[in-house]
Amino acid sequence: MRQWRVWIAFFALAAASSAQAAESDIADLLSVPQPEGLVAAADAPTIAWVSNERGVRNVWVARAPEFAPRKLTAYTEDDGQTLGPLQLSADGRWVAYARGSAPDAGGNSNNPTSDPDGVEQAVWIVASDGAAAPQRLAAGRAAMFAPGGTALIVQGKSVGCFAVPGAKAPAWCIESLLKTRGANSAAAFSPDGTRLAFVSNRGDHNFIGVLDLAQRTVRWLAPDLNRDSAPVWSPDGRRIAFVRIAGSRNDEVFNLGQMMPFEIWTADASSGEGRRLFRSGAKAGGYAQFAVDAPVRWSKDGQVLFSSEENGWLHWYSIPAEGGAAAELSRGDCEAETAALAGDGTLLFSGNCDDIDRRQIFAVAARGGEQKRLTPADAIATDPQAVAGDRWLAFRHADARQPTAIAVMPRAGGEPRRIFPAQLPASFPQDALVEPKAVRFRAADGQELHGQLFLPPARKSGKRPALVYVHGGPIRQMLLGWHPMNYYYADYANNQWLAQQGFVVLALNYRAGTGYGQAFRNAAGQGPRGASEYQDVLAAHEYLSGLAEVDPQRIGIYGGSYGGYLTALALARDSASFAAGVDRHGVHNWKESAKGGDNSGLWGLQPDELDLAFRSSPVASLDGWRSPVLIAHGDDDHAVLFRHSTDLVARLRDRGVAVETLAIPDEDHFFLRYATWVQVHRRTMEFFRRRLGP
Repeated sequence: MRQWRVWIAFFALAAASSAQAAESDIADLLSVPQPEGLVAAADAPTIAWVSNERGVRNVWVARAPEFAPRKLTAYTEDDGQTLGPLQLSADGRWVAYARGSAPDAGGNSNNPTSDPDGVEQAVWIVASDGAAAPQRLAAGRAAMFAPGGTALIVQGKSVGCFAVPGAKAPAWCIESLLKTRGANSAAAFSPDGTRLAFVSNRGDHNFIGVLDLAQRTVRWLAPDLNRDSAPVWSPDGRRIAFVRIAGSRNDEVFNLGQMMPFEIWTADASSGEGRRLFRSGAKAGGYAQFAVDAPVRWSKDGQVLFSSEENGWLHWYSIPAEGGAAAELSRGDCEAETAALAGDGTLLFSGNCDDIDRRQIFAVAARGGEQKRLTPADAIATDPQAVAGDRWLAFRHADARQPTAIAVMPRAGGEPRRIFPAQLPASFPQDALVEPKAVRFRAADGQELHGQLFLPPARKSGKRPALVYVHGGPIRQMLLGWHPMNYYYADYANNQWLAQQGFVVLALNYRAGTGYGQAFRNAAGQGPRGASEYQDVLAAHEYLSGLAEVDPQRIGIYGGSYGGYLTALALARDSASFAAGVDRHGVHNWKESAKGGDNSGLWGLQPDELDLAFRSSPVASLDGWRSPVLIAHGDDDHAVLFRHSTDLVARLRDRGVAVETLAIPDEDHFFLRYATWVQVHRRTMEFFRRRLGP
């Protein structure tokens, strides 16, 4: 009898666990505070970050060695008002941040709650000890502390200076600091704080300028017919290094996949005389200069560091500031992404060098040497920061089951300690999460593809419905764990939720994405030039069809932005294979995109390519569209204009296709509100349950 009671208790517990997994909601998976925007003070053991907890964003700080988190702001609403970028004063006493998104051409910032009073983007400052409430300084999008910590540069429509609360600002600190021609943006103070380097964008060319703050004079550095950017001071304040690429041509249109040569220059900050330090190969530049923050660094031991795709992979290089041969710092068939330069001359960077489908933190001396991995092998570790005289390493940490957290560890080595959030909410179903499996397969033309396979818990037998998930970008890569980008963090959560509810999910890393080298990212014939990556979508369908767990007649597809484009393309071209789809703010007509107005027009299409662009679009194959679709779009979308969806919906309804819609007034492309993500993912789940079966 006692044995029977044990078995009854066991089955009751198993049933309860199964019911809990089946009843979990996407809100539970998104209940964990998401930290982002991690920064460290230059001369103090202080770090700061932004926490996004169910859409409520606040600024937090912590100090070594305890690293006890302290909240500095008291925002309470899921209002979609972003915080950042953060700036810490060198002494760690102050945190500055911008609240709100950049205004559009009409001067309006994102207002996803439809606040009738409107919203603004402004710079705020708060003491890191939490002694007082934040203070608004001025309208602007970013801030930068002057050496000494008594003044703050605010970047908005112009460059201005404001005093730190309670401090006496220098005499040069005025609200209109730069009125020269061009779109001026502050770049960096000289080490002694007497001069300010800035970039003056003049459309077809850029100049690097140095403003003498006391004398109110500007010195241009080696001005020429080029686009100069990313200036950085030498540690002694005598010189500045920067990136130089050729000025634009009359017929030039920005192309997301364009590759070009670039040069690294140094110039004397007093005389303006410059010289070339390095010239890249013909296809090493472009992406490498916008994919990473601060693509040029100057180490204390006299090395100029820069990012490049010299060998076909995104890597960091260094060259002696006095001249010489460039050395490759990060090495291997891998990408080196977020980076920081520690005070001891060590480059800290996040990359996929030991595991192409994850991210770890690596360290290498600025002069070259051994590349050492610092974080665990199964981690998703990004955004490294050296803290407290380089004694500590702070970074963002996640894995397959633990969502992104701020973590710290000794630079000398040890296990990461997750400090925020230190514990997961009781509502978070960690035990119900599945470990996605890394899979590889090939497209019809032989291209090797990577993906993450989410298999549901084995609670029942029989064939299951399945989904291909396609990310956006297309310069993105889904990982074997919680993604560091908020958009894909939310989609990773949704893939986990779909698996809990019985769907097999394959997250596809198709060609045109990042993480697998330049050739993969710039694959021929992609997007509006032939949609070559669509054969990868078909390969993912074939892979799922061959799994014993999958019903080939119940395979769907979903994704957002570029993933929405591929979703719509699959339903238009192959409704016989894809039984249903959810298309979030997808691109539907590349020919219309070529007219400009949003990010889908950044392909540099020429007039003789427009017919091919149309044939590469979902709207070119609508007569074959039979499968039901849910189309979701926020109408304040500047990345993919709302009209892409209004046009497609009208065309599909004319053809009698089963179209369901979710229009979200005043919401942005990146879904700024937690409530929006919950709404969209719940509608996605309900749609696929109804259309593909449980």
